[in-house]
Amino acid sequence: MSNHTTPNDCELVRQKVREGYSQIAQHGSERRSGGKSCCGSPAPEAEELAKYIGYSAEELASLPEGANMGLSCGNPTALAALQPGEVVLDLGSGGGFDAFIAGRKVGPTGRVIGTDMTPDMIAKARKNAEAYRKQSGLDNVEFRLGEIEHLPVADASVDVVISNCVLNLSPDKPQVWREVARVLKPGGRVAVSDLALLKPLPAAVLEMVEALVGCVAGAVLVSETERMAKEAGLGQIVLTPKAGYVDGMAEWQDPLYQRIMTHLPSGTKPSEYITSLEIKASKPTQVCRPADAASSQYSPVVAELVAIGAAIASNCEPCFKHHYDQARKLGVSLDDLAAAVNTAQAVKQAPAQAILKLADRFLHGDFAPKPESDCCPGPAEGAKTPGRCRS
Repeated sequence: MSNHTTPNDCELVRQKVREGYSQIAQHGSERRSGGKSCCGSPAPEAEELAKYIGYSAEELASLPEGANMGLSCGNPTALAALQPGEVVLDLGSGGGFDAFIAGRKVGPTGRVIGTDMTPDMIAKARKNAEAYRKQSGLDNVEFRLGEIEHLPVADASVDVVISNCVLNLSPDKPQVWREVARVLKPGGRVAVSDLALLKPLPAAVLEMVEALVGCVAGAVLVSETERMAKEAGLGQIVLTPKAGYVDGMAEWQDPLYQRIMTHLPSGTKPSEYITSLEIKASKPTQVCRPADAASSQYSPVVAELVAIGAAIASNCEPCFKHHYDQARKLGVSLDDLAAAVNTAQAVKQAPAQAILKLADRFLHGDFAPKPESDCCPGPAEGAKTPGRCRS
């Protein structure tokens, strides 16, 4: 969308998308005999399309009937490398296709939240959730009505954000990326499959409503996607174009892509303009890790213990959990972790002014011992417990 887009323009786009996907939710079964796929066309069977872009036969067989409506252009659940116990947010969850696959991956200790702005899709997904619970024995997937520009999810509450061919439907993509950064925990990650542009599309393609509903007209350049993610505060951004998807849709004579081809310069094809794009990114740990840890002489273990202390001092629960997990992966014992926690607690409880005076004195080279009352409270003995300051 242009920088001059008005709120009314944005709402008009949302309304067109909502109407298009309401039709898909209500009449999805017609797609197999001429309805619209993600790109607004009677593409191959939904299962054939899903297999083509990387979903396994086992994953597809485990889905409730009707959850796979062929609305995918990639496989974000595989891209995310989901782990048991993680909290996952699916943007534009539709009938629950990726949410149900993610639910099995995160298991009974994990949670999946699907969000969609189309009431008919939410209704369909919630109905499918009943079948999912019976089939899997899991009750770890829920669906919430809401726009992806204003996610109905708390700050720093999600481990992974996934999305499949949805972000391009948004008329305010920078706001979507800001919301993604907001809901992710420090250290949380993004795994998105979407359509992007390798070069601008002709104006006639952008005006096609079918292309809008099919994720094409709203696509932005790959470089724009990277810029928006960076400006939202995300890092470790990796963008991987997958041209095979678009070539496949054209080879299957998908009607939308056939129409797009009529508006392209002679001798060109859709995949020269459009690509399926895998987007990986993460939210920096920000508060907890010392800014110069990477360039300091700290070992990874010491850096994580210091970060745990900083998390306790700053009351950052997500930060504490992240660095606790990292420390355990590095082999830090529970005794050493307890020592770090106890030391941080003792420092935190000491009078603020006493700590400031102590820090100022040491920074100016005054290392002379002072009375214990100026120092941290706590036991004096034992390598595994914090002691009073000693000369």
